[in-house]
Amino acid sequence: MKQNKNSLFSLVSNQHGSVAIIMVLSAVAILTPLIVNFTFESAINKIKTGNKEDRYRARLTAESGLTFAMARLKLYKEAYNFVQKNESAKDIAKPETLNMIWNFPFVYPIPVQDSMNAIQKEAIGDFMEATFLEGSLNLTINNISNKLNLNMLRISILAEAIKENDKNNSNSTENNSESNENAEENQQYNMDNQLFKSLTNAIEEKSDSDEFFSAQYYGMEVSPLVNELKYFVSDDGSIEDTGGADSNFTEENRAKLAPLVSFSEVYTLPSWPDEIINLIKNEYTVHGALMIDLNKITDNLLKLLIPDITPEDIDEFFKYKNDEEDPKYFNTRDDFKNYIVNIGNIMNESDFDERMNKFESQGLRFGPSPTLFRVVSTGTVGRSTYNLTAFVTLPAQPSPRPKKKINEENEEQESQNRGNENNTNENTNENGENGENNQQEKQKTLLLNPRVVEILVN
Repeated sequence: MKQNKNSLFSLVSNQHGSVAIIMVLSAVAILTPLIVNFTFESAINKIKTGNKEDRYRARLTAESGLTFAMARLKLYKEAYNFVQKNESAKDIAKPETLNMIWNFPFVYPIPVQDSMNAIQKEAIGDFMEATFLEGSLNLTINNISNKLNLNMLRISILAEAIKENDKNNSNSTENNSESNENAEENQQYNMDNQLFKSLTNAIEEKSDSDEFFSAQYYGMEVSPLVNELKYFVSDDGSIEDTGGADSNFTEENRAKLAPLVSFSEVYTLPSWPDEIINLIKNEYTVHGALMIDLNKITDNLLKLLIPDITPEDIDEFFKYKNDEEDPKYFNTRDDFKNYIVNIGNIMNESDFDERMNKFESQGLRFGPSPTLFRVVSTGTVGRSTYNLTAFVTLPAQPSPRPKKKINEENEEQESQNRGNENNTNENTNENGENGENNQQEKQKTLLLNPRVVEILVN
């Protein structure tokens, strides 16, 4: 009997041990995937956290690059204004020289080259030690002052009222009638006609090289497209005859009736196919520049400026301008005029001056100084890259508005004073100095601080 009890106890003990082992093995089998999954998730979360941290650092690095670019453009503005105020500095600091302030790219960390001397290498080392910038930075500033502004199509009720008021305050009735006649004569130089010509030429050129495009768009009416864009950016009620442009918009796709702030808004126009927009996106912008930079002029702009120019003349112009051994830079508008009139023999002097004056009367100015830039700042930290593309403009200081005349006696007195001043100028400037002074006065346009007008993030 005692032996049987021992055998039964031993059997029960063995069964309990087996059960315990099975339970332990089961627990291990269950917990192992959980531990592995937890470890994997922890590693993934650590990587995600590190990537987010690198992303924020890369963003700060890119923003630092943009801040640096704005500082360089502000220095350019100060130098430009100094030259405009000091006639003696114009021969020393030409636009080509001033552009060196902003046009070189910046890379961080600064590469140390073998050709550098010990002082340069030491300076770079000291700069790196004193800089808290993380990761790497690539910064470029591009001159895009060779684009026409689509917002010049806009008709503003307030701007028209101010313009009319200024005319009434500064001009007589006869002068007003003459200016109205000149304005009607110069309508062919306004933005409406320039956009019409650009679209027409672009569609014809694309149709010649692309049969599929030609089948879709050759012979397309361009005027409705121009009218639609003009209605889209103009004040409500400012256009008496919209040409049916208002009927193209619906409750779901309403006209903005305000200036464009991004070129991407053009893609929302109901009648504009994307293929047509892509034809002109490199020629037009929605941000204004003080003048169209003659040193960045394109073949399409040359065609608008000189309609009778031939393809051979265009090729010769760019060969002269971009000569590898002796590249040319137009530091004044007269430099450009010298090629068109004397070197290229494309147009005579009187026709050139007349076209330039008519373009300026419609708000299209040509010159050597860039005032519209595209800043590309790319910051990289770890595996994260942050890219900022900013459009920066240097607006001109507003000129004083004409003073309102109080009565006819003041008007007569002022006219007499002007007559005396004109006589004095004629007597003291027999050698043509008067024309030079007038030209200098025209060039004394000062710039304001740079402003970011649009930012794109990639």
